[in-house]
Amino acid sequence: MKDPAAELRRAALDYGAALEKGAQVEEGIASTLAMMADELDRQGLSQIADMLQQASHYHRSASIKSRAIAASLTTAD
Repeated sequence: MKDPAAELRRAALDYGAALEKGAQVEEGIASTLAMMADELDRQGLSQIADMLQQASHYHRSASIKSRAIAASLTTAD
């Protein structure tokens, strides 16, 4: 007979790992968008740069949220 508590812990660990991987992807996207925004700002395209900067902030925020949830899963033991 399988231990439901052990299965739940394993699922939480797997979910936390997936969240962490997703957070890393979000950080990469945010970084790329920020670099693009800086370049467009230098070229005088400040409105487009602002939009990319907002998108960058959105992805950083998503990364932070994912990491917070992942951390809460590991401390729930």
